[in-house]
Amino acid sequence: MKNTPIFAIPVRPHVRQFMLYKYGPAQPHAVHQNTFLGRVVRMKIEKQPFRQLRQAEKPEGSVYQLTLPTALRHYTISPESAKQMGEMFDKLFQEALIMFVIGQVIATGNERKALRSFCKLYGIDPSDADLEVLRKVYRDYKEKVLEDNGQADLLNWPESQELFSDFAVRS
Repeated sequence: MKNTPIFAIPVRPHVRQFMLYKYGPAQPHAVHQNTFLGRVVRMKIEKQPFRQLRQAEKPEGSVYQLTLPTALRHYTISPESAKQMGEMFDKLFQEALIMFVIGQVIATGNERKALRSFCKLYGIDPSDADLEVLRKVYRDYKEKVLEDNGQADLLNWPESQELFSDFAVRS
C-alpha cells in the first residue's frame, strides 16, 4: 500500500485523542470496510473521476489521518465530506462521553468525577477539552433526552437498591 493516499479529517484536539485511543495510535489509521469507521467512510467517499487527480488540501489544526482500503483506491474524500466526517467523529465522542458518564453517575453519583475519569481513560489533556464544556454536553443530554423520556430517575438510584451488575460498586 505504498501509494495509498492519506486523508486528513479535521477534528478538535480532544476528539483526536479519543479517536487515537479508540482505534489505535497508528497514524494514518488503515480503515477496514467492515468496521463502524469503515461504514462511515464508505458513506462519504466519492468515485474519483478518470484521470483526474485532486490535490489534497492541508487542513489547519488538529487532524485525524486515515487511509482507504485497497478495494477503494479509486475513491476520494472531498474537503466537504472530510469536514462532515469530523463533525460525525465529534458526535461519536459526545455519545461515548454521555454513556460513560451515565454509567459512572449511576455507580458513584458524582458527575465531575465521572467526567475526569473519562478524560483520564481516553488520555484527553485538560487543556484540550474544558471540563465545563464536557459537563454541558452531558447536562444538555440529561435535560433534553432523559427528562423528556421520563428516565431521569435512573440517575438518582436509591441507596437501598442494589445495582444490577456484579461489577458496579457504589462508593
